Amino acid sequence: MLGGAIESDCTYFEMGAELKHLDGATMAWMPGLTGSAGAAVIHRVDHDAIAEGGAAWIANAESAMAGVGAKLCRIYLSDRHELADEHLASAGYVARDELIFLDSVADPSLNVRLQPVRSEAEWAMKLKFHGAADQTPDGHGNIAGDWVELERRKCRSGMEAYLAHLDGEVVGAVGAIWCEGFARAKNLVVTPDRRRRGIGRAMLGGIAALGRTRGVSEQCVLAVRGEQGELLYRAMGMAMIGLQVEWSKRIGDPAL
Repeated sequence: MLGGAIESDCTYFEMGAELKHLDGATMAWMPGLTGSAGAAVIHRVDHDAIAEGGAAWIANAESAMAGVGAKLCRIYLSDRHELADEHLASAGYVARDELIFLDSVADPSLNVRLQPVRSEAEWAMKLKFHGAADQTPDGHGNIAGDWVELERRKCRSGMEAYLAHLDGEVVGAVGAIWCEGFARAKNLVVTPDRRRRGIGRAMLGGIAALGRTRGVSEQCVLAVRGEQGELLYRAMGMAMIGLQVEWSKRIGDPAL
């Protein structure tokens, strides 16, 4: 299932995106939004292409990303690779491991209601929520309006977005992609004053419950090593099945 889990991330990045084939890789970007980190990535990378191409391969990747307006060059590898890692680190890239968890998830214990985001009023509600939150779901800085537009485009291509309600207020947001055999939860955010109260766990339980109505019994989530998501998924007893590696570097004018 590891390959399917990594493919679910590739699917997500390509939803609503333009694609360009590079030497041994694919660049996915969303026109008009590439100032946001989540809207432009290089993935489906052949590790040997970086290992053999070295600095020239990396320069070509950066040129392609800068050409679509990206300020952060993000290159995803499906695992560690000694020589490719060495080239990227030498070029100033910083790595972070994204741990992949796949397991069954119990129904929510809190009375959290997941509301599908479809109408203009619901998208406006989601924009208000993200504007008030002090955290972006991918760990990179994003303007709330750009983030919501990014998710709107992805929802037109198959993702589903939900707002979480508890005690009459919006307390979180989460997305879902329905894959072969599992649900992929994406972009989970909890409002700042409600964190560490079981709401994130309840939202994942809500996605799991929706999955069971569709014949899907397992759920996949990714978390940056050492951050809150990893702690949550381990506390839930989810099994880690592998990792992928995001290498990133600021390109262009660092002040922008």
